[in-house]
This record gives sequence, structure tokens and C-alpha cells, in this order.
Amino acid sequence: MSDNTNRTTESNTDRISRRAVLTTSAGALAAGLAGCTGDGNGGDGGSGSDGSDGGSGTTTGSTTDQQVEIEFWDYFGGTEDSEMKKLKNEFEERNPNITVNTQAVPFGDVPTKVVSAAASGNTPHVFTYWMSFSSYYEAKGILDPIDDYLSDGLNPYYDLVEPAATAGGNVVALPMDIHAMMLATNDTVLEEAGAPMQPTTHDEFVSAANAIQENTDKRPFFLQTANNSFAGFRVYYSLLRQQGGKMFEGEDGDLGQPVFHESDAGIAAAEFYDLVTGQRNWDNADDISDSNIRVNEFKNDQAGMGFIGNWTANNFQNEQNEFIDGLEFTYHQPWGFGGDTKSTFCESNGFFFPSNPDHTEAEKEARVKFVEYVTQNNPIWATKATHLPSTPEVATSDTVTSHPIYQKYEIVKTLQEMASNGQLTYQPRATIDLYAPEIGKSLSSIYAQNMEPQEALTQSANAISDRMS
Repeated sequence: MSDNTNRTTESNTDRISRRAVLTTSAGALAAGLAGCTGDGNGGDGGSGSDGSDGGSGTTTGSTTDQQVEIEFWDYFGGTEDSEMKKLKNEFEERNPNITVNTQAVPFGDVPTKVVSAAASGNTPHVFTYWMSFSSYYEAKGILDPIDDYLSDGLNPYYDLVEPAATAGGNVVALPMDIHAMMLATNDTVLEEAGAPMQPTTHDEFVSAANAIQENTDKRPFFLQTANNSFAGFRVYYSLLRQQGGKMFEGEDGDLGQPVFHESDAGIAAAEFYDLVTGQRNWDNADDISDSNIRVNEFKNDQAGMGFIGNWTANNFQNEQNEFIDGLEFTYHQPWGFGGDTKSTFCESNGFFFPSNPDHTEAEKEARVKFVEYVTQNNPIWATKATHLPSTPEVATSDTVTSHPIYQKYEIVKTLQEMASNGQLTYQPRATIDLYAPEIGKSLSSIYAQNMEPQEALTQSANAISDRMS
């Protein structure tokens, strides 16, 4: 961490234990989260403690000495929005000198609106977006490093978030959660088919899909729920990682040129992508214009297995945050697709700190203090939306581990195991939008049987090179 002499932390009277936050948040649990917008699969998208009393380190500074107002742009909707408001209110109650003014911004409008605001000098103090876009925003010169304002750097968070939370060697974002692509099985369909109930190897996975295909009239397996650029990139990137491949010749900030289109691992990933809707005929991609189709089939015991985000489990819940009666399902680590590397795509709802010459030092301190509070003291995204809290302390807290989503359904538990084992991977630190239609939609065309694998890979790679040039 850089020099901290100007950093402000909390006084003894203002600082609260994470245990108290968890108690407050747990009592506020209500309807299930709708998930965050953007992937055509019900969306993506808390933290607290195991009961320790008190935090570490106490000093006073300008955020406790004067009245401060900060502007916060977020894209959360539905019950996510209401829970975020509760966290904001809790923070303001404990920090009466800080006011957080929230403005809702539609998810799809965030990139353009933030860049335009930066050009006109009207950026907010904080905005939300997918955290893996740190390098993209940093390349546009619109982010402030926050190293000097952090209470303890990135130490409270899972180690895996570091690549996505940093850019240019500095911390520029903080995660609310961690969510990832997983293998979901409808256990009623698997049992009917006489299929392996825990398909953890490639042979077991193929055996399960074939048994469903041969012994039932149900859909054996869907690898993708929507034919769009988000799904195309996330699915292919997961397959590529499991084959031990990478998208670019370099790593981290010095990516170099794309290589996935001409590597053995990249081609093997594309061939499996093509196989599911082609030779195997486990799925057909001509009827997934609506992302709810496959999810509804799964809910109605008409599909046996699917590669979906953990956040999709929210679609299996009623308004009381209870899973649908009669729906028997399990989320697994998705290591049955072939390849020897245990890795799958992950993402975080992130908080960014845009530059603005009019932001005062006190405001910069207050905004980081606010974001640290909501990201390190929030179990709600786990107990309501099945997301992994971004801090191990919260992920292993009684509030989270005693909840059915962790204990009975093991969704968050499985995510926690993958995070602890280094098996979750954010997208590369690219300075371009890897979800651009000409990139991800080309990959999705493989699944749709609209393009041969090699043709699609080359088109996607060329689109990346063109954007990087």
C-alpha cells in the first residue's frame, strides 16, 4: 500500500463490529434478490462476520470532523435496490456526518453515462458496474486509485479478486460479491434417467447426458441459455480455461495479441461448444431467444443439466425467498466438460471511484469508507441471491453458513470452495469491452450452429485485435 499518512479511519465511537452488522442485516432478510442485469440469464450479482467483536485500528480524521455528501450511481433493481438502501441507511446512521445520495442508472447505460460525465467533469463519487472492467475504465483515464484510503488494502477480500480490483498497479474497485458459472443438475430428471447423480468427471458427465437422452424425453444438457454476446463470451471463456488455454499471449496488463483462435486449447473448447448442439444433440439453440426458456424447462423438470450462473437459483425461489416445492436440484463444480484445468468464469458487482477535480479529500475518504462498509459487512447477497460474499470472514459467518442456501443447497458453499482453491477466474485485464457483439456474439454463433468453430474463433479474435489497435 502507498503512504497512508492522509488516510482517515474511524473513531472508537463510530466503528461497529461486523457482528452487529450481520445481526442487523440478517433480521432484514425478505424476498429473494432479482440478480443483476446484463447476461440474459436472470442477472449476476455481502459481507459480514463470524461474530468477532470489534474491528482493528482506530484513528480519527476529516470524515468524522465535517459534514460530507457523496453521489452514488447504482444499477441495482428490485429487492437488490431495497437491500442496498438498507445498507446505505445503516451506514448513514453510524456516520451521521456522511450523506450518500443515490441515483439509479440502468445497467446498459452505465459505461456511456460515466464516460460522458467524466468528459464534462460531472462524475459521481462512486458508481457500480462489473468489477472486471477495471482496466477498461482505467484506460479511459476516469478512475482514481484508492490505495491511500483503504483501511487494510485488499486483505479483507478473497485473494482471487485482486486482478479485477486493480489496474495500473493500483486498487481502483472493490467487490460486493463473487458469482460464477456452475453446473446445475435437476436431480429428479437424473434419477428418472438412471444417470450419475454427481457428475464430477468428464466420463460421468457424458454418461449422465446420454442417459437422459436415451431414457427420457427431457433435454439432456444446455450449455447456454441465450444467444447473445454475454453468454457467448462467458461460456467459451470457461471452456477455454478448463482446457488450460488463455485468450491472449501475455498476462495481466500486458496482454499482447489474442491467441485462443489458433491454440489447441482454444480449438478444443470450441469443438465441445459445437458438439453440444451438433453431433451430441443434447440441446438445440434455435429457441433460446428468451433466456427464461431453458430456466423454465429446468424448473419444470424438463431439462436434466445446465451450465448456468449461481445467480440463476434466484429464479427457483418464490417471493418468500423459499425454493419451489418439489424442485430437487444441485449446483456442482463444473469440471465435467473436458480438459484438465479446474477453472470457471467469475465476476463481481463492483464499486468504482471516478476522478473529478471537484471532489474534496473528505469526500474521497467518505466514499471509500462507505464502500468498505457495504462490501465487508453484508451477508445479504449470499442469503438472498446465492452469491459468495467477497470476504472470507463473511462467507464463513454463522449468518451465511447456517442459511439453507449454504447448508442444504450448498450453492454458496460450493462457490466458497472454488474461491478458496483458486478455481474462479475473472476475464482478462483487457482495455476493451470483451462483451462487444462482434466478439461474444461470434462465439455464441458456434453454439447456434450458425458458424463453424474455426471461422467463429478467427472472427472473434480479429474483432479483439481491431479494437485493441
